[in-house]
Amino acid sequence: MKYAIVVAEQGSFRRAADVLNLSQSTVSRRIQILERTLGVPLFERSRTGARPTLAGERFMREAAVGAGHLREAVNEIAATKRGDAGRLRIGLMTSLASGFLSELFDAYHRRFPDVEVKFEETTAQANAAGVLNRRLDAAFIPGDPRLPGCHTQDLWSERIFIALPDRHLLASSRDITLQDVRGEVFLVEADAAGPAIEDYLVRQLSGPGFRPKTSIQRVGRDNLLNMVAKGFGITLTTHSTVGATYPGVSFLPISDAAQVVSSSVVWSETNQNPALKRLLELASSHASRRKQASGRR
Repeated sequence: MKYAIVVAEQGSFRRAADVLNLSQSTVSRRIQILERTLGVPLFERSRTGARPTLAGERFMREAAVGAGHLREAVNEIAATKRGDAGRLRIGLMTSLASGFLSELFDAYHRRFPDVEVKFEETTAQANAAGVLNRRLDAAFIPGDPRLPGCHTQDLWSERIFIALPDRHLLASSRDITLQDVRGEVFLVEADAAGPAIEDYLVRQLSGPGFRPKTSIQRVGRDNLLNMVAKGFGITLTTHSTVGATYPGVSFLPISDAAQVVSSSVVWSETNQNPALKRLLELASSHASRRKQASGRR
């Protein structure tokens, strides 16, 4: 098909052979095989060259379109194999407003715009299950999860913040601890990071005869913080959320420097998605640069 198109373009078997860097006999033989396969002559041959027959002209038009589609398909397959195209399914629990994940996926999308990224924000348990059953290519989960048949890499840490309504008595405080707000109602999402936050509050604040008050809300992060602004309670979040603006809400870092959340990426050791490999390489590189910058400070 390729040789027939070149012969039609050049109007000569000899010139087509020169363009293809082949012998004229090779080009002629291939065209004859194609003609026998199709059952019609594609060219009218003469001493002055070769001219497509009516059937040949139609074939050439269709073949050119088909060859173009074939090249596109081959190029797409090659791009997918390199990880420059394809699809990624990512589980997460933290905000993309700022911080490590925001920077990572901003850089990833700019470098690999042809990779479709699908995010799923849910609990740590659901993220882990998604990686294990291959619904997700990778999940970014707090802590150091160890799942059977999976790899885990620690990537970043971020401080824990208390989100208070602006009118709260402690909203202007520069030094706040969890003990300062232990009697408040803590708003917690039913999904995403909510269960992990509730467990954290119970571990940190529970004592003889006391358990923190939590109010489970089946809303997303935005509406949870809007509830904080309206005085329904307070909540905990991480530094990544602070990158977004929520009117009526003050974000205060917990003064205890030890109160940080470390997060890792986890993926199946059998996952051969080339786009995932590109993401993991970029994540590792980004984590190294952030740690080096933190060390210099």
